[in-house]
Amino acid sequence: MKELSLRPYHGRLFVVTKSRAYEAAHRKLFRQTDRLTCAQQGRFAAGEGDDGMWTYLVWASKPHTLAHELAHVVLHVFERCGIDPRAGNGEPFCYMLSQLLLEAPRIKEAS
Repeated sequence: MKELSLRPYHGRLFVVTKSRAYEAAHRKLFRQTDRLTCAQQGRFAAGEGDDGMWTYLVWASKPHTLAHELAHVVLHVFERCGIDPRAGNGEPFCYMLSQLLLEAPRIKEAS
């Protein structure tokens, strides 16, 4: 489990690349179980973490799924802050998504 920075916004973001790691992290962070189905390639969860901070957890098994799930996180962060993701021609949204993708764990695409 790798923590990524949401700067300049508040909250915590954790990313995992394996489904079992997601289930274990979800239990640890949110104190409840989130079982994945075999058809899923990714998942996004948000809520108050066990430390009282707003927390996000992302699981992605493929690079394109990681981009998809992190986009959900950025949209949710912007919604909580009252920011229109289209403002500034979408640049704040795009810059934050790019930064998260740069910091996220590398996922190897299966050939």
